Amino acid sequence: MEKQDLMLFNVHGNKKGVLYKYVGWSNGFNKNPTRWFSLGNVEKLLEINENAIEIIKNKLKNFTRQDDPDKVKHALLHSIEKEKIQHTSICVGNELISEFIEKHNIFKQLKATRHKNMNEIFNFLVAKRIINPTSIYNSFNESDEYSTNIFSSKNSFYRLLDIVHENKDQLLFSINKLVESETKSKLDEIYFDSSTVYFESFSREGLRVPGYSKDAKFKEDQIVIGLACDKNGIPIYMKVFKGNTGDSRTMIPFILELETKFGIKNITIIADRGMSTNANIRFLEQRGHNFIISYRAKSGSQNFKNWILDREGYIGDSEFRYKETEYESNWKNTRFNGKLRRRIVTYSKTRAKKDREDRGILIDNFRKKQDKSGYVDSTKMLGTKKCKFFKQISKFKFELDYEKVAKDSEFDGIYVYETNISNISAEKIIEKYANQWKIETNFRALKSFLQIRPVYVRLDEHIIAHSILCFISLVVLKLITYKINKFYEDYGVIDHLSEQKLINILSKLRERVDINSKTKEIIKRQREDSKTIKDIWSEYDLIKKIVIKK
Repeated sequence: MEKQDLMLFNVHGNKKGVLYKYVGWSNGFNKNPTRWFSLGNVEKLLEINENAIEIIKNKLKNFTRQDDPDKVKHALLHSIEKEKIQHTSICVGNELISEFIEKHNIFKQLKATRHKNMNEIFNFLVAKRIINPTSIYNSFNESDEYSTNIFSSKNSFYRLLDIVHENKDQLLFSINKLVESETKSKLDEIYFDSSTVYFESFSREGLRVPGYSKDAKFKEDQIVIGLACDKNGIPIYMKVFKGNTGDSRTMIPFILELETKFGIKNITIIADRGMSTNANIRFLEQRGHNFIISYRAKSGSQNFKNWILDREGYIGDSEFRYKETEYESNWKNTRFNGKLRRRIVTYSKTRAKKDREDRGILIDNFRKKQDKSGYVDSTKMLGTKKCKFFKQISKFKFELDYEKVAKDSEFDGIYVYETNISNISAEKIIEKYANQWKIETNFRALKSFLQIRPVYVRLDEHIIAHSILCFISLVVLKLITYKINKFYEDYGVIDHLSEQKLINILSKLRERVDINSKTKEIIKRQREDSKTIKDIWSEYDLIKKIVIKK
């Protein structure tokens, strides 16, 4: 331990005779000491414990000025409290999450920090995000309602965001290895997408800028998050972008980071048509990756559209059919790079029905805004989603474009896949792309279960840290449900555990406890039955046995 350099001294208050105890250090003979922090009114300290000053002096010997001042102050004030036994009910569902994190040493692999209790705060914030997501401020206020051993101030909770940001690369690397360890599967294909996350503020700076919102929050500032998951639907990496970054511009920097940090080579990237740009595809070809990306049929050349609509060459029936073509990879119809691509066109009767219904909804919404002449005022078009079937006939008027409606209907049920994989069938390409829903469910979980939005922190570093904590919570949630359902599948159990059911179990798992108010040690604990989930403890014990299996 470093030489003890802290001292306890009095400071006179504004009122005559009132003394305050301060902690600080000497600046030499005949110089005032530096004030580090105040412990409060001496008289009130003695009311708490008549031996308060002696106890604090002895306790102070354990610390130096290199320690976290909030931690030191809390420890000193805590040392003079007298023990009381508190009888209460607490949520203990967070214990499973903490034990799972500890099993893989996620936080302990970070560089050493002088801030105490950070491991416990990290575990708690991940668990809290899964069980009952709230802001950092509310998580701190509610920490006593959970099974924790945290002796820290609110500032320590916010300081964790700095630590997460400082160690973001190591954390994301550890999470990637955690997924690899738990799934025992080779990373040979990933599903990629991006989405927006909005803020409860209008201060436009740094990452927070306006952009096209997928949450229909067109006035709020936002960030964009790129996310990738493996074939099991478990997230493997995330990256935060400025709020005005278009979908298609997220792929290249995202893949470059994956290559740099994890050394990935020759994998298959599966993405939706938001990523379908020639720049992205040429990049993937140049880097030696395979891809399966949906293609905008209606944005193709007229020859390509004519080929799609020509019934000749399709394989299948009236319910589902497909055909494909192979062509050279060019940049603006020149600069052939020696690579070949396939386009696979499919028609689905089920999809055709959905396309008609979706278009009908947009048209109906437009008609509700029409005046007696069939026009819609421009002010009513603000924020209108997908105005592709309407045309502007003057500065202030729109009308339904029947020609666009007719042209759009020609492609009902049509879906196009673009790939450079030549050694598997069209059916297999379609089957692989069909799993794109797995990345979509990850974004839904982030925005619903884990409530990544709205974001309440302000600094770019804290925004990134908040996003990483939400990402880690998502990985833990997905991995736990994956392990349980894999166990069920391996043993022929028909049951299936959804993420929502797991969250319900953990959030309603409670115990009656006797807690030492000074040490926070749980002296006695007794399980409580749930009024809403039958046999909750039996189910939890099985879950824990599967998840924490050594």
